[in-house]
Amino acid sequence: MAVSPALAENLSVDVVQMYAEAERTLTERIARNLAKGLDSPGWAEKKLSEVQYLTQQNARLIDQLGEKVAAQATLDITQAYTRGGSAAAAELAKTLGTTAIETAVPGLGAVEALAAETVAGLKATGPRMLRSTMDTYRSVISESAGQVLTGAQTRRQAAQGALNQFAKKGIVGFTDRAGRGWSLTSYTEMAMRSGTANAAVQGHQDKLAANGMDLVIISDAPRECPLCRPFEGKVFSLTGKDPDHPSLASARSAGLFHANCRHSSSLYQEGFTKPHGETADPEGYKAGQEQRRLERKIRGQKRMEAAGLDDTAKKKARAKIRNTQAQLREHVSANDLRRLPYREQIRRAI
Repeated sequence: MAVSPALAENLSVDVVQMYAEAERTLTERIARNLAKGLDSPGWAEKKLSEVQYLTQQNARLIDQLGEKVAAQATLDITQAYTRGGSAAAAELAKTLGTTAIETAVPGLGAVEALAAETVAGLKATGPRMLRSTMDTYRSVISESAGQVLTGAQTRRQAAQGALNQFAKKGIVGFTDRAGRGWSLTSYTEMAMRSGTANAAVQGHQDKLAANGMDLVIISDAPRECPLCRPFEGKVFSLTGKDPDHPSLASARSAGLFHANCRHSSSLYQEGFTKPHGETADPEGYKAGQEQRRLERKIRGQKRMEAAGLDDTAKKKARAKIRNTQAQLREHVSANDLRRLPYREQIRRAI
């Protein structure tokens, strides 16, 4: 049985949805607070006086989230490692024709380090979440007051417009070296998919190595990205000591098994494993990327619903959600893709 990031893909769902729901809850909370007395005199002064209380409330929610995420992410990554080892055991049994397989788990220290690294990255989003939320709260008050003074908009219109901009963009959870800001949910998904995928691959490698196997072959995956296509059908050495094959570590350094990689590796034995080449599927890749874009758009529109200051704004957001979901259904059907409802949903998780 081959191992790939997809083997552990579903293990990232719980943590990602915890963050998506936290983002929605924080958005709802500031919208609800801002909506109270919005048309009353002295609104801005009253809202600013509540900053400290709201900050404490939001900080408590984010702290609770961090505790739940740490436990769940550690569990998920450990489970991914176990799945990888089980996949290798199945391959060994089929190839060797025996159940006498080394059962030792030499990589538990490595998987614990991987879990700790992933959790640390996720927890680092906490201060950003709090700062982004409270900066938005103050900004909405300031912008609304300014627009009313110039007569450009009503206070309600100005507040809703500012909240919509925040909801559309989402909370920035991470800024990379190029200065690009990743939305909270996109970063969380990337971190968890990377963590669980790396653990599954590591579990697979450790089990094979413990049984004296060193070579693996990379699959020919459908809808593959250009980055990974050159590795399809290639044989790699787990230890890097095989004189005839490059190390798998070198392929991973060059991009193989990235967070959204569709490729898998499986045990390779000369004379037993049937070699294969590669096939390009650029149109399939484009179709998959468009599906991801529509899923992100739906999640963003659900944040817009949470940011609604009144029923009219919420109904408008719900109409947009239904329209984008219809586009997604049509796209999935036309391109023979599998719809993944969990990537569109934001459920109660904290």
